[in-house]
Amino acid sequence: MKQRMAWLVWVLVGLVAFAQGAHAEGPRAVRKQVEGSMLVTGMITIRTDGSVAAVDLDTPDRLPEGIAPFVTQVATSWRFEPVLVEGVVRQVRTRMSARLVAKSTGDGKMQVTVRGADFGDYQAMPAEERISSIGMKPPGYPMAAAQGGVQGTVYLLLKIGRDGTVDDVVAEQVNLRMVASEGQMRQFRERFARAAIGAAQKWTFNTPTRGDAAEQPHWVVRVPVDFNFGEKPRYGKWEVYVPGPREHVSWAQDDERPGFSPDALAEGGVHMAGGKQGPKLLTPLDGA
Repeated sequence: MKQRMAWLVWVLVGLVAFAQGAHAEGPRAVRKQVEGSMLVTGMITIRTDGSVAAVDLDTPDRLPEGIAPFVTQVATSWRFEPVLVEGVVRQVRTRMSARLVAKSTGDGKMQVTVRGADFGDYQAMPAEERISSIGMKPPGYPMAAAQGGVQGTVYLLLKIGRDGTVDDVVAEQVNLRMVASEGQMRQFRERFARAAIGAAQKWTFNTPTRGDAAEQPHWVVRVPVDFNFGEKPRYGKWEVYVPGPREHVSWAQDDERPGFSPDALAEGGVHMAGGKQGPKLLTPLDGA
């Protein structure tokens, strides 16, 4: 269920113009990676048979023309594994965040697709059944990135021990909001990753004290860390960015699920992985 939207031509113009500055290891290869990206959030209602009964997007009037009906059409085609509540299949309403990607079709138009989605309503869980932060001092901005005006987001995977400290942390993915040569972008990703990991190693958390997760030997959470200059991306606005490769981690392999990608997570907060990941999507994101 993919649509070509001519009104996104301006995105292509901006991307190509910006990518002209890329050099060294091949501007053509770099330009192929450049996308327009937007995170759309809202609520969905899932029937007892797993179909979607309703889609309620957050502030749809702030989205570009055509995006709200596009997301609604795609989301209503999804089918989920029926949700059990205390052992009984029930209709549920849960949070949704979806990463949209706009990419050139080569004919002067852009094709919009849903790259990833998340359905975990973590804040709705009782505080005693989830991981929550105690101290999360943000990382310092890497000097070279700050001097170069480079911004990006690091999606961290953290293994939290029984005492609430960080046993292990990995940069699962690093996305940049800039275009340069492959080598330069790799260096900036590494700098952002090192800064985020260094800060995260000192973070502390409250751990679950009741519920299914309380007796686990450790917990896995995701935390998006955004490096910006005080102006976070505005909701409903396309971003120019180049997504980085995703790192697969052995102690988080049970979190593989249809349609999920780290950059589909809503900004801010601590997102539990593993068993607390929300309703399970059974159909492809594009509804095919």
